[in-house]
Amino acid sequence: MTLLRYAGIIVCLAIAFPVHAQQSVPPLDTGKVILNNISFAGNAVVRKVLVDSLNKQFSRFSKPVLPSSPIPGFTRPHNLKGLNDTAKQQFFAYVQGTSGALKTHQLEEGYKLLKDTSRMNKFIDDKLRGFYALMKDDPAMGALKLPGKPTNKLSQAGAEASYGDTTGNSSGWWNNIQLHDQVTVGSIPVNLQYANVSGYSQFDSKMENDNLVKFNFDKEAYVKKINAHLQKNYDLKKYFLDDIDFKSHLRAFVDERMKALKGGKDSLLRHVNADQLMHMDSSQLRNLVLNKGQLPDSALENYYGQLMQLKNELGGGAQMLNSQHLVKDNLNKWMEDPASTTKLAEDLIPMGGLQKILLKVKELNVGNIAANASKGTVSDLFMTGAAGSLLNDKNKFIMAAVGKSREMTPRDMGLNATMDAPAKSLQFLRLGPGDIGKGHTHISALNANARNSPGRAPNVMALAQNTFVGTFSKQLSLGEYGSIEAEFSKSANRTGGSGSGLEHAAVSKAAIAGFFDDFLVTASAGLSYSGEISKWRTGHTVYLNYSGLGYNNPGNPYSRRGMLQYGLNLKRTWLKNKASIQFRSDVKNMARSAVTGSQWKNYTFSLDGRYRVSRKLTFSSRIHQSKMNTVSDKNTDAVFLNRKINFSSQMNGKMWARPFTSFAMLGLQQLNYENALQPIRSMFINTQVSHSVMIGTRMVTGNLFYNRDLKNAATYSNLLNIDAGYHYALLKTIQCSSSLTFLDNKDVVRQIGVRQQAAAQLMKRFSVNVSVDLRKDLINTPQNYLYGNFRTEMSLHYQLN
Repeated sequence: MTLLRYAGIIVCLAIAFPVHAQQSVPPLDTGKVILNNISFAGNAVVRKVLVDSLNKQFSRFSKPVLPSSPIPGFTRPHNLKGLNDTAKQQFFAYVQGTSGALKTHQLEEGYKLLKDTSRMNKFIDDKLRGFYALMKDDPAMGALKLPGKPTNKLSQAGAEASYGDTTGNSSGWWNNIQLHDQVTVGSIPVNLQYANVSGYSQFDSKMENDNLVKFNFDKEAYVKKINAHLQKNYDLKKYFLDDIDFKSHLRAFVDERMKALKGGKDSLLRHVNADQLMHMDSSQLRNLVLNKGQLPDSALENYYGQLMQLKNELGGGAQMLNSQHLVKDNLNKWMEDPASTTKLAEDLIPMGGLQKILLKVKELNVGNIAANASKGTVSDLFMTGAAGSLLNDKNKFIMAAVGKSREMTPRDMGLNATMDAPAKSLQFLRLGPGDIGKGHTHISALNANARNSPGRAPNVMALAQNTFVGTFSKQLSLGEYGSIEAEFSKSANRTGGSGSGLEHAAVSKAAIAGFFDDFLVTASAGLSYSGEISKWRTGHTVYLNYSGLGYNNPGNPYSRRGMLQYGLNLKRTWLKNKASIQFRSDVKNMARSAVTGSQWKNYTFSLDGRYRVSRKLTFSSRIHQSKMNTVSDKNTDAVFLNRKINFSSQMNGKMWARPFTSFAMLGLQQLNYENALQPIRSMFINTQVSHSVMIGTRMVTGNLFYNRDLKNAATYSNLLNIDAGYHYALLKTIQCSSSLTFLDNKDVVRQIGVRQQAAAQLMKRFSVNVSVDLRKDLINTPQNYLYGNFRTEMSLHYQLN
C-alpha cells in the first residue's frame, strides 16, 4: 500500500503540474533578447545613423587600410546603401578577415542566385554592427585573431610522505607526488594533473606504485581568454547600438519626412505628430486622420496612405525603442558574464575550426578520469580513457566516453576464474536535445567487454563477456514548480568460454541480438519529482526506482540489482529562515534469491529541526531510525536496528572579553544486531562538546566525546575521547598546534598521547606541513594493534604561480 501511495503521488504530480506550468511565464533570456531584438535590417533611421557614422569615421582615408579583393555581389544588399567606397571596401576586408574566404564566396554566390534573402541580410546586419563596434579605426586583421603563441603555466608542485603503525590501508610508508600544469596552444588552455602514489605496506615489503595522469580542457579559462580578447578589440555597447539615441534620431527623421508631405495638409499636421506616427497602429492612425481632418475623403485617404508608407519605412521604430530600453536595463549585467559575451565570438573574431568547436564543448577529459552522466548510464565511473560532452547552439547535446575500468575489490582474490570481471573496456554515447540537469530528452548506449589485463585489480581470468546497456532519459521542467525526471535502462549480457579476441567479437554481436530477452528482469527504471513553492517556503522530492535481478550496468559501479526504492523528502522554513523542519523517508527492498521471494527490507526515516534564536545562538534536534529485516516466504526476521534522538546547540560570543565558539550535543541511541549466535542489544548515551577561545592571535581548543552503553552489551562501547590544544605562532612564520590526547575504550584500549603540528610559509611560495602523533598504551589488550602508537606526516608544496 505504501508503494502504491508513493506511485500515486508521482503520477498525480506529473499530470497536474504541467497544466499550471503552461500558464506560467517562462524566465526572460536576456542574451537572446539583446541579440535578436536589436536589428536594423529594413530600419531606415538606424541604417542612416550607422552609415553616416561609418562614412565620417573613414572619410580621412584615401584608400582602404585593410587589403581586400572586390566582392561584386556585396554591392546589392540594401544594408550597405549610402556607404561610401572607402568605408565599403574597408567593410569587405573586415568580412573576409572574420568569416574567411570560403564563407565570403558562399555568401556572394547566394546573393547572385537568391537575391536578398533574410538569412543573408541578417549576416550582413551582424557584420555591419561588428564593424561599427571596432575599437580602432584602422584595425589589423592579425590583431583580431586569438593569440596563437604557446604558453606554459606550471602552477603547483608538491610532495607528501607519511608513516604509521596503525592497522589499515595507510599503514607503513606512503608517498604522494603532485604536479599541476597548464599548457596553452592557440589560446586553448589544457590542464595537466599528475599524481604518483607509492609506498610499502607493513604486511608486505613489495612497493606499491601507481601513476595517475589527467589532461582536461579548461573551458572556464578558455571563455575568459576569449572574453578578454573580445573586450580588447570591440566596444560591445556599440555592437548593441547602445550609443545611439534612437528616440531623438527617429523623431527628427519623422518630423523631416512629415513636413515634406505636400497637398495642403497644414491642419492635419497639427493633429498628427511624430510620436503618434511611431506608436499608433494602423487602425488608430486611420481613425485619427479621418476624424480630425477637414479635407475631402479622397485627400484624407491619400494622406493616410503616405503616412502608412512612412510608418512602414521606419521598420518597427517603436519596437526598436522598447528593445533599447530593455538593452539598457540588462546590457551591463549581461556583459559581466564571460559565457554570454563569448556567444558573439564566432562572428566577431577570426577563429579556426577547433576553436569554434571548443566554444560548444562543455568538458573534455583524457587520462585517469571520472565519467558522470546519470545513474542509468555512467555515474562515478573511474576509468582510463577519454570522455567529453558538447552542447551546440540548437540545444543539441552529445556525450561520448571510451576507456578501460578496473574495480579493485577483494571478492575475487584467491580465485582463478570469474563471471564478473574486475576489469572492462567500455564505450559510451549519449545524445539528444537539452542539457543534463535541465529539460532534456536523451538516449544512451553503453557497451562493455571483460578483459584479462586488470593491472592492479585482482589477477583473475575472466570469461569472455559482453554487456550492452540502452537508456532513455527525460527531464521535464515545470517552471517555478520544479521538474520531473524519468529514466529507463535495459541491459543485455552474453558470456562465452575463453577470453580470446575472436570470441569477444562473437559475444558482442550476441548481446545486442538478445537485447529484448528477459525484459523486466534485466531492466531498470526511475521516476522522481523535485521542486519548491516559494510562497509556502517548502521544498519537496519524491522518487521511485526499480532494477531487475538480472540488470547489469558496468558504467555505474554503485548500481544494484533486484532492488526497489521509493521515498520522499520534505522541507519547510518559517520566520525568514530562522526556523526549519525537514522530513525524509526511504524504503529499499533488495532481492536475495532469484527463485524465492526472499528479500532484505531497509527502512529509514529522519526528522530534523532547527531554530536560530539569534546570530549567536542556534538550537537543533534530530530523530533518526534505520531498520533492516529479512523477509522470506514464511517469516520476517529483524537483522539490524538503529534509533537515535539528539539535541544540539551552537553558540558564539564573548567570554571575559574574549571571542569564543561552542558546540554541545546530547543524544540517546538504540543499536541492535540480531544474529543466531549472540544478539547484541545496546542503549547508548552520546555526548559531545567542542569549545574554542581566542586569546589575541592564539587560540585554545578543547574537544570531548563520550558514549556509554547502559546495557553493557556492545564490545566497543563506553568510549571516552578527549583532546586539548593550543594554537600559536612561532617566530612569526611558523603556525603551530600542540595537543594532549586521551582515549579510553573500556577493556579494549587506553592511551595517552601528544600531537604536534607545524606549518610554515617560506619565501612566499614554499610551504611545509609536519605532523607527529605519539600515543602510549596504559593497558595491554589483544586489540591494541588496531589503534597504533605512532604516525607522522610531512608535505612540501611549492606554488610556482
